[in-house]
Amino acid sequence: MTPSPPSRPDTATAPAGGPVVASPCPSPSGGLRGWLAVVAVGMGVFAFTTTEMVPIGLLPAMSRDLGVSEGTVGLSVTLYGAIAGLFAPVLTVATRRLDRRLLLLVVLSVFVAGNAFTALSSSYAVLMVSRLLTGFAHGVMWSIAASIAIRLVPPGQAVRATAVVFSGISIASVVGVPFGTLIGQSDWRTAFWAISGIGVVILAAVAFLLPSLEPRAVVRLSELPKLLRHGNLRIATLVTAAMVIGHFAAYTYVAPFLEQDAGIPSGWVSGLLLLYGVAGVVGNFAGGAAAVRALRTTTLTCILLLATAVVLLVVNGSRHPGTIVLLLVWGIAYTALPVCLQTLVFASAPQAPEAATSLYICAFNISIALGALAGGWAVDASGPSSVMFLGAGFSVLAAVLMTRYRVGGSE
Repeated sequence: MTPSPPSRPDTATAPAGGPVVASPCPSPSGGLRGWLAVVAVGMGVFAFTTTEMVPIGLLPAMSRDLGVSEGTVGLSVTLYGAIAGLFAPVLTVATRRLDRRLLLLVVLSVFVAGNAFTALSSSYAVLMVSRLLTGFAHGVMWSIAASIAIRLVPPGQAVRATAVVFSGISIASVVGVPFGTLIGQSDWRTAFWAISGIGVVILAAVAFLLPSLEPRAVVRLSELPKLLRHGNLRIATLVTAAMVIGHFAAYTYVAPFLEQDAGIPSGWVSGLLLLYGVAGVVGNFAGGAAAVRALRTTTLTCILLLATAVVLLVVNGSRHPGTIVLLLVWGIAYTALPVCLQTLVFASAPQAPEAATSLYICAFNISIALGALAGGWAVDASGPSSVMFLGAGFSVLAAVLMTRYRVGGSE
């Protein structure tokens, strides 16, 4: 895939001369079948996101069954994300010569097997092996999902296809993780059997719907650092890192903030976070629609909205209506950003979109861990409100970096 280089980052459609992130070659599929294939890829993202996060709601049950502490079981989430991020560039390059349809089928097959092994785990060691196996596949999935999707639709609909793929993240938060937690309450293994079964369905859909997609823009491992010489890609990666650190520094500790500083009753918190997830689905598609018309402006606006919302949550105090509105604004702003940032990455390195995406995914996942770590230090030192200011500070840094994104090309 070789997207046309952007001539004006504030647009994202070919007729307007903006950053075309799809292949200039004719779509190998297109029409209803092409969009169904995009949905199938998005469901793959949904499944991977669900399996990454569902242990959070099952920690007590998994801890009792496997005879280890909840914190130890929690490493199955932390290390999963670390593996996905750190090995995404290496594995994406290692599989660079494989047909993308075949690679996606292999990744989904590993996903199905990994979750089945998790469900069958007889010990903590087996659990971690199965989780890390799935984590390797996760990194590849994130690196290739959007680049596959935009090859299945006409160039002018590339950003919309990216939004459909990333909607899988929001839907996992709203539906996948709560549902997995619910069905896993009596037996946590049931949740992973169900996720593995969903993976089988997605695997079948991909096998039926996706055409053969030859690899393009082959990049060697030694060439990955050279990609960061492209100024816009370097800026997009730094913006991603700052934005994700800021968000997760604050969001990881949003529950104690809501209860202790905003005066929200503990029984309301889960419902508010569900509303946050619903707002995220809206933000994902709204952000994609806005990015088609004004990519750089939309990205900058979402960053500043997030920074404003988290600061005003502190200023708002214990006024519940204001807290609810600001939490929804936060959800809309943040979940619009993955679509915008992924599109920026494509536009910044059109000659090697998958390799560039693997660097983006690496930065994204490492920044999740860094954000949670920084937020933990802030909470321990100064209380829950401090993480909101920390999140806003990193968001402002991301906004400043975003202003340096160069108009007119990928260099």
